[in-house]
Amino acid sequence: MSKQVQEIEGSSSIKVQSPLSASLRIALLYLICGALWILFSDQVLNAIVSDKEMYARFSMIKGWSYIVMTALLLLYLIYRTTLRMRVAERKLHNQYTELLNNREELRKIAYRDQLTGLPNRLALYENLTLLKDASLFYVDLDDFKYVNDTLGHAFGDRLLREISTRIVNGLLPSEQLYRLGGDEWVVVTRVPKDRLQTRVEQLLSLFDSPFAVGEQWMHMTGSIGISHFPSHGRTLDQLLKNADIALYHVKRQGKNSFAFYDFSLSVPVQHRAEMERLLRHALENGEFELHYQPQIHLGSSQAEGLEALIRWNSPELGHVRPDQFIKIAEETQLIVPIGEWVLRTACEYIQTVHETCPHKPTVSVNVSVVQLFGHRFVERVMDILQETGLDPRCLELEVTESMVIESLDQIADKLSRLREHGVNIALDDFGRGFSSLSHLMKLPITTLKIDKSFIDQIPDNLEDQPLTGLIIRMAKGLGMKVVAEGVETYAQLDYLKKYECDCVQGYLLSKPLPAMEARDWVKTASMPIS
Repeated sequence: MSKQVQEIEGSSSIKVQSPLSASLRIALLYLICGALWILFSDQVLNAIVSDKEMYARFSMIKGWSYIVMTALLLLYLIYRTTLRMRVAERKLHNQYTELLNNREELRKIAYRDQLTGLPNRLALYENLTLLKDASLFYVDLDDFKYVNDTLGHAFGDRLLREISTRIVNGLLPSEQLYRLGGDEWVVVTRVPKDRLQTRVEQLLSLFDSPFAVGEQWMHMTGSIGISHFPSHGRTLDQLLKNADIALYHVKRQGKNSFAFYDFSLSVPVQHRAEMERLLRHALENGEFELHYQPQIHLGSSQAEGLEALIRWNSPELGHVRPDQFIKIAEETQLIVPIGEWVLRTACEYIQTVHETCPHKPTVSVNVSVVQLFGHRFVERVMDILQETGLDPRCLELEVTESMVIESLDQIADKLSRLREHGVNIALDDFGRGFSSLSHLMKLPITTLKIDKSFIDQIPDNLEDQPLTGLIIRMAKGLGMKVVAEGVETYAQLDYLKKYECDCVQGYLLSKPLPAMEARDWVKTASMPIS
């Protein structure tokens, strides 16, 4: 609690008198004392002095004594009042000075980023009142969230300070740097428009050398979106928005580059915003459904499993492919309730299949890294299995190879716990990433799904494509079931039979089917594959 507040609270308990009543009280007291002095002093003189001349002399002495006493009293009262006023004036001056200092400190806090000491977004709006010839470089780090996820937020904060320092050191004297938050900065520059590309290339070159964070060195890249007054906006909000749109375009095109705003770039952004708006209500409106693609066992020719694939039938957008909305769902965290709905629906569905099928096929459900990062993901999976009554051995959760590479430490323990409960774990899209054997050994993988890109390379001549066969033999040697995705020709099927692949799925056998059709398909799928 501040000193001023304490003084105010302390003074609130003191009874404050009005100046008039206090003055009247003093005057009345003085009047009474003066009257008593005159009355009693005259009576005393009359009693002890009989000589008139002596009486007059004593009366004069008495009068002058009264005047002197009155003067001394007034001197005391005036001095005390003046002293109090000076003390109060000094105290008010000190409080005023402290308030000014506090105001300046609060202003610094309000207009400065606490992590880097740079001016913040509020300062940007305060300082950039003249937009003439101004250009904005909207700078964003590429994949910074993985730094926080893998090395921790403390390390990420230190890295942000190092990057901020390097950018500041690379600015021109006329340029200003603002940190908007997270891993986003804005550089305000007034270099001529025909030199903007050269200038932004110079800024990007600041990321060429690694950043020193303690004893570690981090290689980071950045993306930059550019807007210029007045062609890209006449207000700061418009310039910021359009620079952000240009930045989003860079991110979609592969990152580590720059782009100038163009009106055509706003179209996909507006479409994405509209899709996000509709996606937020799609689940509660019942717009999602699951299709199921059979996985056929090459030994028994039976449907050993069904992969659940989500479909979005939007009244406004029509049929939306998963690759168009899954990433948006992940970025907005909507993938968590959507993914839980998929898991529950798939488990309930496969239970109904078991009631009519002589064997019990498994159901495979794709899992997002956002779901896996949830602190109660394992518990939610087990709760759904218990609620639906599905045997955990009949559920297979699919994680992608890229997810494993980026978040191995965060997901390994959760996958191991699920495996301990009997849930199968499939590594999807194997071969699309780095195909690291070390990752395979660290995770409780039960099924390896070979990416379609490998299957597409299988030629008509079986001897010309040994790599896929080696992958199959390696996985089987590690005790994993192998599923080949995207099988579309009989030549591919024959090749997979030759190398004893366990299961296949693809349009040669069946496309993803609605729930009722998939259940009927499973009943009649026990025919030889030729």
